[in-house]
Order: sequence, then structure tokens, then C-alpha cells
Amino acid sequence: MIEDRFGIVGRVVASAYQVESVVAEGGFGVVYRAHHGGFRAPVALKCLKVPQQLDRDHKTRFLERFRAEAEVMFRLSASLPTVVRPLHVDVMTAPNGSFVPFMVLEWLEGETLDAIITGRRAAGKRPHDLAELLELLEPVARALERAHHFSGPQGAETIVHCDLKPENVFVAQAAGERQVKILDFGVAEVQRAATPEGAWPGVPALFTPAYGAPEQWNARELGPTGPYTDVWGLALTLVEALAGRHVVSGDHQHLMRTILDPKRRPTPRASGVVTSDAVEAVFQRALAVRPADRYADAGAFWRALVDAHGRRAAPVAVPSPEIPDLVPISRRPSGAHKLELAGANQLDFDDGGDRGPSLALDVSPEELLRHGSLAPIPVTMAVTDAGVPSSLGGATVPVSAQPVLSRYSSPPPAPLDPKIDRFSPIPADAARRSSRPPPAPVAAAKPAPPPSLARRLAPGLAIAAGSIVVTLLDRLYAAMTTEVFSLGPLKASTLAALLLIGGVGLAARELFRDV
Repeated sequence: MIEDRFGIVGRVVASAYQVESVVAEGGFGVVYRAHHGGFRAPVALKCLKVPQQLDRDHKTRFLERFRAEAEVMFRLSASLPTVVRPLHVDVMTAPNGSFVPFMVLEWLEGETLDAIITGRRAAGKRPHDLAELLELLEPVARALERAHHFSGPQGAETIVHCDLKPENVFVAQAAGERQVKILDFGVAEVQRAATPEGAWPGVPALFTPAYGAPEQWNARELGPTGPYTDVWGLALTLVEALAGRHVVSGDHQHLMRTILDPKRRPTPRASGVVTSDAVEAVFQRALAVRPADRYADAGAFWRALVDAHGRRAAPVAVPSPEIPDLVPISRRPSGAHKLELAGANQLDFDDGGDRGPSLALDVSPEELLRHGSLAPIPVTMAVTDAGVPSSLGGATVPVSAQPVLSRYSSPPPAPLDPKIDRFSPIPADAARRSSRPPPAPVAAAKPAPPPSLARRLAPGLAIAAGSIVVTLLDRLYAAMTTEVFSLGPLKASTLAALLLIGGVGLAARELFRDV
């Protein structure tokens, strides 16, 4: 059971929030479940851990910074549903006299990515593969990219999380749908503002050490944090989910040596995950020691990773001989025939009397035979090895068809059977003995009847019915969350109206199409 560090369970905070229980505790604060008396709904109450030896002036500056960060989070969550939404920000004095800044957040049902990774390992399940994680964390990457290039009241802003890790990625269930949320946006910056030089002895850094980027460990040489810091956090979060375990561990000195060593990158392969060269190269860059060597922001990293994952080795080209098109032949008086091939030299052949015709061709007999008719006569073809598989090179191939003679010279060819599109070689004497009559013509298929009116109207009516479903879901969502469901600027009511108009219009077009 988690300790009630601030002793507020059972109390009412800010005259509105009845604190019910302790939910979780992390390095920066304690999360409580509380009940909002006005909304009659659960909320999350996050109380920050700050040094208690702050003087009055420092407390004042800290509270101003705290409220500014909460304002940034509020603006982010208003345009980015992936960022958890703050509802209230204030400070209180705990029963033990502690100075406790707190923030009230929307309540989420679900679990963190860290808990999911641990649960899968405990249940003996395999870790997530990269395809699953790309789908799951796509909203996180896009939200970080927007935050890195955010448009605020004063113009463009760069908002950095600075403590991205599996514990701060929450997979929630709302109205039967999965939603991924980013927790603690800006909390690391608030903690830094709350800690004067030397005010917190024994604590080496105000970030989660196992997930700290190199510049957070060594800002003097590597510079300040920036969007590339979140690239590190997102990449390391992915590696942990792929490996199904913590990939950087140990005491603070060991962590720092590992993270700052260019030869010891916590990439998938270094963590025992089998992946392609292209994917490994993306992680190598995203987890580089120097910020300048990493991707500039989360969006650039994510696009490179998606591209590397979808890349396939180019198929090996196997050259095949070009088969020239057949053109008509002419019959010569002497009984010899001329075969003209488009783009090739003319080839002569003789009917050979009782022996049957003999042709010297530089193309595959199978390719030539499919152009002929079904009237079988004994034909012997001498096939050269030019452009033909070696198994046929220079061989004499007996076939049972009249592909050239019956097509382009008299007598006229037998009728074609549309069910047969190629010939199978058989011995010449077997062709002579064949007494099978030519196949009967196949009757033409009857045209399919036109679709009924009900079937033509069905798509339009289904789209119109979709507007009713969207309206019902919107009302259900509003009843459960006290807010209006929207997809960016598009509200559910607008979407329902568009579906209704489109469905009715489509049905009307089908109804009056034949009028």
C-alpha cells in the first residue's frame, strides 16, 4: 500500500475535492484519487514534492512558474487531446505543515505503458513488436511534434516534456475506445524552478535518471535541453517496450557512464531485440550522445522510423528473354513458308512432306505455341539456346500443335476452344493416333440482371443511418465526460449532419437515376 505522504486522505482540498485514496507515487509527486463535488466525477490530484526550506521570495517565484507551466499544459491539452487536461492549480499547506503545490487533472481509467510492459512479462507474453508500438505511440509522437512547434499567444513556442518515459505514457479506455495520453508535461521544468542551488543535497539531477538524456546529465558540455531531449525519451521508451524490460539500470554513476559513453548506445540490438539494419540505424541516431547528432524533433524521428520499418529489400531482377510479337506470314509456291517476327530477322521453314515441318527458332516453343490454333499436326522444332533456358538449349522438342501453319496459311484453322489457353507437348505419333473430335463451342454467358432498387439505395441509407449512430455516441460521450466530442475542429454534430446530407443525396440519386 502506498503511503499517504501528505496526510490528506479523507480531507477536502480547495473546497471542492474530496480526497479518497493514494493512487501512485513517483520521483516528483504523489497522485491521489479525489471526487469533484461540483461535477460529481472522479479527478486526479497530483501533489508535487518540493524542498521545504524555500524562503518566501523563492516560494513566490516558484508559484508563478508553476502556474505558468500549468497554463502551458492547459493550452496544449486544448489543442492536443493526447496531453492530459489540467482542471485546477493551486498550493496548500498539508496537515503536517508542508508547503504542497498541487494540480487537479482529468481522471483516466487504464494503465501506464510501464505497467503494461511489466504485466506482459509477468504473464509470460512476448513484448510488443515494432508494428504494434508504431500504431500505439503514433499519437504521442505527433503530440510531441506539435508541442515542439507550438503556436502560442505570443507566437511560436518550443515546449519540451523533458521526462518522457513509459510511466508518463498512459493507455486509457474511454467510451470503449483506446486513448493514449502524455502525463506530466512541464513538471520537470517546474521542479527545476523549485530547486535553488544546493537546496536538495544528495539528489544528482531533477529528472528520472534511467531515462535522462546525455545533456541532462552533462549540461555544461552538451548544452541545454530541447526537442532532441524528447527524441531521446521517445526512442528509449520504444526500446524498453520492444525488449520488455528496463534497458538502462544501475546506480547513478553507472547510469551516467552508460548514457555518456558513445560506444554503449541503448539501441534495440544492444538490448537483445532483433531488428533490421535500417531500424537500428534510426535508433543509433535518436540515441546519440551529442544533441546535434540526433533528430531535430520527435516528428523527424518518427517519420524516419516509420520509413525504416516499412522499407523492404529490393527484389533481385531476373532477366528474361524478350519474346517478339508475331506478325502474319506469307506462303511461298515451293511449299516453304516465311515467318516474320517483329523486331527480329525473318525465319524460313519447310513443310517437310511426310516428316512434318521443321523450324529453327530462337524463342521458347511454349511462348510461340500459345499464339496458334488447336488443329494438331506433328511438328518438330529445333530450339537454339539463344535467350532460352539452358534445359532447352539446342534440344529437339516434339509438339502436337499447328501453331504457325494453321494460323497463317491454308487450310483454315479449326475453331478455338476458349477454355484452353496453352498447349502441352506430346509425342508426334500420339498426335497422329488422336481421333478426338474438336471441342464444341461454348455458349455465351447470360448477362447478369441489374441490381434491384433496394440494393442500389442501401449504401445511401447506410450512410444516413451513420449520422444517427454518431449523434447517439456524441450524447453518450457528453453524458460520461461532460464535454463535446470533436475530431479537431469538426464536432460530432457537424459530422452527423454531413453524413445525413450525403446519405440522403446518394439515395436520391439512385432513386431518380432512371427517371
